[in-house]
Amino acid sequence: MEERKKRKISLRKQILRERNGLSEEIRRGMDRQILEKLIQYDERESCTVYLSYVNYKSEVSTKEFILWCLEQGKVVFVPKVKTEAKPAEMQFYQIHAWEELKTGYQGILEPEALPERALYKWFAEMEKEAGERAEKISLRMLLPGVVFDRKGNRIGYGGGFYDRWLAGWEYMTGEKPVVLEKIGLAYEMQVVETFPAERFDQKVDRVITE
Repeated sequence: MEERKKRKISLRKQILRERNGLSEEIRRGMDRQILEKLIQYDERESCTVYLSYVNYKSEVSTKEFILWCLEQGKVVFVPKVKTEAKPAEMQFYQIHAWEELKTGYQGILEPEALPERALYKWFAEMEKEAGERAEKISLRMLLPGVVFDRKGNRIGYGGGFYDRWLAGWEYMTGEKPVVLEKIGLAYEMQVVETFPAERFDQKVDRVITE
């Protein structure tokens, strides 16, 4: 177990160093390619509800895709870290415009924690409506990460926010008629063949790169 952690820490440092070393011009070019692939994927496999991170530092940019989703009339939720919880936890809130986001945890843009815009409140309402129509609720999540492998394993930044949130989501939804597709966004240099995953690690369903 200790060797696995050491391997993940070493890999995280290595890939972060390489990603941070990419020039702004190169990153923006790859971001445009990833944006095009995201839109193409949505056009093939349409989804009306997105849970998306807001990029920070050298992460794959999500701003243009979030703006595109809002223009298309899709429902968009973005995360907010609530530091008053112990340990700190992440929750998702709906936004209607990019300008609603304000600088929050570690300088990342976040939504206001309005109870009426909480994902869980929205889900409860949709679950009731879907139950009456016997329909499935489909959502799509865009996850950040430092390293991904070909099996969908993900190495984040070490805070465990997404792993804990996804574990909580799975516990809450259980056997309910809901599908959450998890998509990791990364530059190709962040994808490796394999690395040792741990029991609590949450996999993504696919990784989209440039």
